[in-house]
Amino acid sequence: MREVVFKNILSNNSRVKNIFLKEVFERDGVLAKTERRCFYYIKDITPIREVENLQKWVDGKNAVETLGKRHFHIFKEHNDAHLEDKLICKIIGTFYAIVNNNVYTVAFLHSFKVRFTKARL
Repeated sequence: MREVVFKNILSNNSRVKNIFLKEVFERDGVLAKTERRCFYYIKDITPIREVENLQKWVDGKNAVETLGKRHFHIFKEHNDAHLEDKLICKIIGTFYAIVNNNVYTVAFLHSFKVRFTKARL
């Protein structure tokens, strides 16, 4: 048995992109369910006219926060009563892209969830 679901969740807001993938499969009495999600949000668009302006922008950002800092979380759980193991990983952060003399500040969330359940005998 195998099931795959892919969703590109559309929004009226062009600054948001949300992609979701879910898989369910069974092998040798173990049911596995996985979910992957990528969520992106354009927080800010800064026009840069001259190269010097880019350096000023970087210096200003560094004064307020560490550029590109990411937060990584792992959650693991084992449940004997339900014969289940679960693992969740999340990465949250910000990255920057320069396109056509504009700096895009993009916030993101990447998550991966997996759950293994044994069939009861």
